[in-house]
Amino acid sequence: MLAIGAIVACFVAPVIGGIWGRRPVYFALSLLSLVSCAYLFRAMDPFDTGFGLMACFVGGVTAAFYGWLPLYLPELFPTRVRATGQGLSFNFGRILAAAGAVQMGALVRLLGGDYASAGATITLIYVLGLVFIWLAPETKGKPLPE
Repeated sequence: MLAIGAIVACFVAPVIGGIWGRRPVYFALSLLSLVSCAYLFRAMDPFDTGFGLMACFVGGVTAAFYGWLPLYLPELFPTRVRATGQGLSFNFGRILAAAGAVQMGALVRLLGGDYASAGATITLIYVLGLVFIWLAPETKGKPLPE
């Protein structure tokens, strides 16, 4: 269910980003990710019928960034460093995610073995996205930097 949501959202996110603008869509994705992940980890019962549907939604909003980033990142960097800038931007997040995955066991232990609480806690990273996107330029309708 996560993968189905992710596939669909990766196609939809850049279309919406092209219509509404890059920063508002990123903000909305961060907010939806924060709220839906918190709900999934805190309020859903994995044996509930709606769990699969919620997992599909969460998979969509949390993976939609991978459809949105190819729209936005090329618009941030001049041609001479565009590929390098995109590559660093894409992969820096993966490095942070790897560090987070390695530390997840320690967080679960700190929270008394409650994986759901650890998952809900780690989703607070989206708060940074809510703030930092407003420091980035809006590139909708502007030419690529040369």
